[in-house]
Amino acid sequence: MTRRFVLPLVALVVVAVMPPLAAASSPANAAVSSGVRVLSATANKAGTRVVVRVAWDRALIARPGNRERFTLRLLRHLASGRTVKIAELSRTRTSGASERATIRVTKRNAKLLRSARRVTVTATQQYDTPADADKRFEHNRVALRAVSGKAGGLVIKPCSVKTIKPGADLRRCKLPGAALASADLSHVNLSYASLQGGSLAGAKLVTTDLTGTNLIDVALDHAIWPATEQGGLSLPADGDDIVAAIGRAKSRVDVVSYTFGGPDIVGQASKPGALMTAVRKGVDVRIILNSGNKGCASLSPADQQACAAKSSFDGTYAIQSSLQWAQNNPLPAAQGGTGAGGNFIVQFSSQNYQITHQKSILIDMIGANGQPSIGPSSVALVSTGNLGTYGWGDSYKNPDYLTNPAAGCTTPTAACADDWSARDFTILVEDQPLLARIAAVYVSDTNCETWVTTPIYGQLLGSTMADTWANGTLLSDGSGYPSMGTSAFYGGDSINPGLQATPQGNSRERTLKLIGSASKTLIVYNEEMADPDVLNALATASKNEVDVEVVMASTICPNKSIKTPCVSGQPAPSTAFDFLVKNGVKVTLLDSQQGLYIHAKAIVADSIDGFIGSENFGYGSMNYNRELGLMLTNRDDPAKVASGIPSIQSVEGISKIESAFLADSQPSPNTYPYSSAKAYPAGTPIPPVPSVWPANPAGTAFSDFNMACGPLPARG
Repeated sequence: MTRRFVLPLVALVVVAVMPPLAAASSPANAAVSSGVRVLSATANKAGTRVVVRVAWDRALIARPGNRERFTLRLLRHLASGRTVKIAELSRTRTSGASERATIRVTKRNAKLLRSARRVTVTATQQYDTPADADKRFEHNRVALRAVSGKAGGLVIKPCSVKTIKPGADLRRCKLPGAALASADLSHVNLSYASLQGGSLAGAKLVTTDLTGTNLIDVALDHAIWPATEQGGLSLPADGDDIVAAIGRAKSRVDVVSYTFGGPDIVGQASKPGALMTAVRKGVDVRIILNSGNKGCASLSPADQQACAAKSSFDGTYAIQSSLQWAQNNPLPAAQGGTGAGGNFIVQFSSQNYQITHQKSILIDMIGANGQPSIGPSSVALVSTGNLGTYGWGDSYKNPDYLTNPAAGCTTPTAACADDWSARDFTILVEDQPLLARIAAVYVSDTNCETWVTTPIYGQLLGSTMADTWANGTLLSDGSGYPSMGTSAFYGGDSINPGLQATPQGNSRERTLKLIGSASKTLIVYNEEMADPDVLNALATASKNEVDVEVVMASTICPNKSIKTPCVSGQPAPSTAFDFLVKNGVKVTLLDSQQGLYIHAKAIVADSIDGFIGSENFGYGSMNYNRELGLMLTNRDDPAKVASGIPSIQSVEGISKIESAFLADSQPSPNTYPYSSAKAYPAGTPIPPVPSVWPANPAGTAFSDFNMACGPLPARG
């Protein structure tokens, strides 16, 4: 006889009970509806099968020809608050109004089930009105039964609504695991509700209020959003969506990035990637890459050619080589091409900025005349990630990089990771005025404009849209940007005395406003934690009783370290982290060598308002660089953002950041909570950024030059 264990009852909530339907469309017994109830859940010893006794709503057992769906979900609740689906059973028919259903669990998830502290069984019944033509479920009922594993149960507060249907008020409802895929949620108020571990895939959300809704680990694929909603991607999981977006380009793809290139995003002759395929179809491609602080001697052609020969530019020239092959090998009409390859340019970026660190892909946003041209197919992918594979095209790994750049893309222990292997985020922007602004800046940067020759740079400081720029800084007399081709702006912590300390972008101001707007929670991703203003703002938020959490990557001190004060098995010491944790900020670090590398730059305040972009928390990034980010919100009305910052609506973007953050902050072999009290001496207070930086001791700018703005020089 098989031994079984029973998951004992802790609480039972019937969240949605459908009132009787009209007699013309209801069975005779519909006058008394029992709602949806989970009666019991029993698992075998191995945890590979869970038998659930469930009573469905008798009033909505469909007749032939009517659409319905019955879904059971088994959810595991972690101590951190994350809800994870262990298994699911979904059917379009049921054996009767009351039945025993068996949920089968994989061996891997069965282990999670056996060790779970809390488990919930969720039953969702969905019904499509017979006369309806949109194939969406207008009537949805959810029942939840909280059961315990090792350590107690989950408290679920009942909702007052009787059915989840268009116009329902579900504010602050707790609906973990609700399987509302393809539901019609028109005018439903789900503000501050919790759907953790559930599904809204394909749901109609055009007029749904999702302000502050907990959508962590909720499936949102193919949901129908309002026209103002901007989509979101979480990398590395959604990397293929970037390839798909490029594949939909009709006329042109424009890229601006710090670093770029890899087998998926560019490709090689033996396996063309997304951009090579675009060129082969006849789509034009232009790529602007950071010109780099490479220590070039001058801007003379000879010095530039010598600088171009450095191995650090191998990947850049590999991109050019791959696109040349693609242009020479066009696809015929039968394979989706035009028979003629598209044009392409690979060039270095504007020297108005110390570093061009923006990471964006512009699709069908630039016309044949090289000017902004926004149409129905236009979309911008604004990202925190570079979309580059480490080692791709490096000549020391592959002497033939000019013809086969990915062949040598290996490390001593592994082949190339995907182009999007780090933790990053991308927003798919379709808002046309915002697209026009992004395109205008791109064109000016492409054409190596100066502050004097274009009006667009001066407009960014006072932007009334969501675009958030680091836009360089002016000469000390305020007359404009440094002359194109002058020496590098700064080096390390030393500031060029010939420049103003005041940035000409809005990135610093908006970042500080967003942090200061948080009243309950604040989550932060970044690759750098060095800017004094940001550090002080995070500490102030914590002192104001905001729960502030930071997730970043870090070097972990080796087990046999003799460096002082590097402590074996602990993150490398940091004055910035010391300062934060001494002020109540929770800092979680992932091993930069062993775990998922945290490259994202993202903030979410109170689960409502947020930011993603290329800006790191460093003085150079927020003052001297070319950077682009976006302010986000999941408010029903983006004009009501607490900080007063113009934002775009992106429920999916906020959800993606929160879901990833909760996963990345979980305890794991590669996760380390930073504790200055445990390992390191107390950090000293961080002084604010001065309004005017002191002159360098020598009183002169730095002597090294970037590569010149414009197409790549020929290599000698």
